[in-house]
Amino acid sequence: MSKIGVILGSGLSGFTKELENPDVIYSELGGIHKKSVLEGKINGKTVFLFTGRNHFYETYSREKVFRNINLAKDLNLDFLIITNAAGGLNPLYKVADLMLIKSHINFFGKRIVQKPVRFSGDDVIKWARDCAVRNNLKVYEGCYIASTGPVYETRSEIAFLKRTGADAAGMSTIPDLLRANELGISTLGISCITNRLYSGMPVTVTHDEVVEAGAKAYKRFSEYLKRLIDDY
Repeated sequence: MSKIGVILGSGLSGFTKELENPDVIYSELGGIHKKSVLEGKINGKTVFLFTGRNHFYETYSREKVFRNINLAKDLNLDFLIITNAAGGLNPLYKVADLMLIKSHINFFGKRIVQKPVRFSGDDVIKWARDCAVRNNLKVYEGCYIASTGPVYETRSEIAFLKRTGADAAGMSTIPDLLRANELGISTLGISCITNRLYSGMPVTVTHDEVVEAGAKAYKRFSEYLKRLIDDY
């Protein structure tokens, strides 16, 4: 039987409530995110939920940045759904919208993995799209761009990022996707739009605001994740 994992982005950790008979198999305090791994059942399937992640801006240690993915490998997971909270660059996107990561732009300015890897295939995207359609759930597909942070984008940076053709922006996920593919774990990336990025936006965005927006998006996010898990 396939073993499925989900890495939960900022504001999305409430999905752990969906686990039946959860068992904490890893826990770590530190940084702005509590890191943990829980094992349980969703719709009769064994699922591992990863809350929190180590970002490149928090540590120079690749071992720490890749901790979730390396644990997924140790747990012999076949499939990882990797999620994040992201700013929406595409003017069509609204807060609480979901975007399948069809492509990405790496602005970390460093080599993340040691060998060439193939990004998530079109077959995975098609499967996720079809699952949404069958369940009358609206999801977008687009390009995710990420940089190290830890600051949110300025108005000038937003104008620049829009010119790259990216649809959503954040500070994570690309290391997860690339490392998972390097280790042979199939992946699907999903961005939850927690704030819109546009030229007239407020000057500051805070982490608390992103977490709050992620909580507001929970119902749609949770429903889609459960459908994907059930369908895999």
